[in-house]
Amino acid sequence: MANGATQPGGRKILVAYYSLTGSTARVARDIAARTGADIESIRDPGHGVGFFGFLKDTLDALRGVPAKIGPLARRPGDYAFTIIGTPVWARSMTPAVRAYLEQIQAGPGKVAFFVTSGNTDAAKVVPSMEKLAHTRVIASAGFNAQELHDQKLYEEKLAVFLEDMHLRDAPPDADIAAQAYAM
Repeated sequence: MANGATQPGGRKILVAYYSLTGSTARVARDIAARTGADIESIRDPGHGVGFFGFLKDTLDALRGVPAKIGPLARRPGDYAFTIIGTPVWARSMTPAVRAYLEQIQAGPGKVAFFVTSGNTDAAKVVPSMEKLAHTRVIASAGFNAQELHDQKLYEEKLAVFLEDMHLRDAPPDADIAAQAYAM
């Protein structure tokens, strides 16, 4: 993806996410595709799949232990608007996103959060993310299992989230960061 600092039209949006199963990655890629945003996949080699991986993932999420994430390719401080996504583990953000938020706590520009989960309401996870990021989000959304599996529901939910951020149906040459920043 092109560097947001040099894209035509001055777009300066970053979508950063962690995904273990691909659901959060799907939402992140769809947001980036619809907004022209740069994308950052947060890497967490310490958490994984399988029974013991699930057990470690759950315990670390419950205890609020940040992960040791891989190096980041993009700095949120270089962007006017950062959208951060995480799956929900044990009704909490993932250790990888916790580490990411701790690392960027100097405060990116405007921020929005999205979560993916089986059935956890985003409103139960977002406040702890806001606290860690030292900011109030301009928008948040939760995509549950039913919405992720029903394409029509998913597209409707995604459109509402983009609308909440004033990013829906922006023309390709629009200054999207300016639209988001002006809110």
